[in-house]
Amino acid sequence: MRPTILSLALVALLGAPAASALAQQHAHTAPTASTTATSAQRYATDATLRQQMREIHGVLLRLSHYEHDHITPELAARLADQVTGHVNTIIVNCKLPPNADEALHHIIGPLLQDASALKADPQRLDAIAGVRKALDQYAQQFDDPGFPESAAD
Repeated sequence: MRPTILSLALVALLGAPAASALAQQHAHTAPTASTTATSAQRYATDATLRQQMREIHGVLLRLSHYEHDHITPELAARLADQVTGHVNTIIVNCKLPPNADEALHHIIGPLLQDASALKADPQRLDAIAGVRKALDQYAQQFDDPGFPESAAD
């Protein structure tokens, strides 16, 4: 997991041209039937993943205040850094089985990209929507009983 996720982190920093190159190099990370959990089958989580995803959810709740002009762009950029930090903690401490690991790539890659986009341009409110979407995906695909069903909660 770590080499691919670290590659995703690099993509988040380098942008779309690097993403295209990485997609060609690592075509095996495209979503497949085996990487999409059904409602009956959700992937197991470990303590670090659960804690860090809950922390990211807390950051998202604070970022929702930014969507309503209640916090400054500078604070939004710092919150984006926090998302990146939480994802990096997940990467370093990941102990998931291969299928769950692969599915997680499709969640944390966008989290890193959206956090990077928001930090680079705090006017990119679509990046906050992207974080919300990734967290919704996590809630649907991973067995984390304490995690909200919707990232809007």
